[in-house]
Amino acid sequence: MTTDTLEAPKTETGKGLAIIADLTPEIFTPEKAAEIVADVRREVLAIDRDVSTKKGRDAIASMAAKIARSKTAADAFGKQLKADYKVKVDAIDGIRRIFWDGLEALQKEFRAPLTEFEEAEKARVSRHESALADIARLTVLDGVPTTDAIADRLTVAQAVDTSTFQEFTARAEAAKAEAVGKLAMMLEAAHQRDAERAELERLRQEAAEREAQAAREKAEQEQREREERAAEQARQEAERAAAAERTRVEQEARQIQEKAEREKAEAEERAAQAERDRLDADRRAKEAEERAQQRAEEAARQERQRIEGERKAEEEARSRREADRTHRATVNNAAVAALTAAGLSYGDAKTAITAIAKGDVPRVSIAY
Repeated sequence: MTTDTLEAPKTETGKGLAIIADLTPEIFTPEKAAEIVADVRREVLAIDRDVSTKKGRDAIASMAAKIARSKTAADAFGKQLKADYKVKVDAIDGIRRIFWDGLEALQKEFRAPLTEFEEAEKARVSRHESALADIARLTVLDGVPTTDAIADRLTVAQAVDTSTFQEFTARAEAAKAEAVGKLAMMLEAAHQRDAERAELERLRQEAAEREAQAAREKAEQEQREREERAAEQARQEAERAAAAERTRVEQEARQIQEKAEREKAEAEERAAQAERDRLDADRRAKEAEERAQQRAEEAARQERQRIEGERKAEEEARSRREADRTHRATVNNAAVAALTAAGLSYGDAKTAITAIAKGDVPRVSIAY
């Protein structure tokens, strides 16, 4: 909106206030408002403000009231002018909406075939991109995959049909080739791991069998040596007992013979009695020798029983040790497999479990 420039009054007192009382839209501008307020200021402040007389005080009050009425009049004019402009602005906004809504609907209607084509094309491309991502994800398997799992995934990758990928065929073929190559290498590595595990298990079993055989042979040798020592000890004890009995009997016989010789003159019957005593002594000696032999045999029997008991106890202890070694080996192998699955190499996992089992790792142990 253009407005005419209004010359500010220079001489007539009260002209600024008069202009405020008769405002028009053309002069209701920031520049004119500032100019009019400045004119009123000059006019009013030029008046003598004598407060020493009642007339002077009344004149000041009267002029202040006029200024207040002019202020209210200017503000009321502005409010009305704003309301008039708002009606016009609202009407313009309505016309804008007519143009906008009508032309936007026409734009959508006219562009609908292209929009549908673009959305269909976007969906088609998205399907191809998703399929390409699926091919790439074929090489992703959870944890440490088994040989069979890798082989199954390789079969799936080899069966991917790239003939339906349209302009993405080259990318699909490259993604397929890459997935097949990676899975083939993964399968070869898995076969190698399986072979290494089988060989390790075979060597471990052979070592365990050799150790068990050596333990059995050692136990049998120790058993034979114990039996031989016991038999020799029993034989020596029997010989010592028999010799002692013979010595005693011989001493008794000599004593009897000496006595018999001394008493030979006394009587024949004494000689006969001596002979009977000798014979009885021989009998007792024989009985003593038989008792000594029986005691030796009983000692040998008890020793054999003791040795058999020790052998059985050793076999039971060996069985318990073998079961414990087998159980510990199973637990340790499971721990090694878990650490290998977590990402450690087999050697590192085995070294870690061996150190823990030996108690070399503080505050860490294996629950058997």
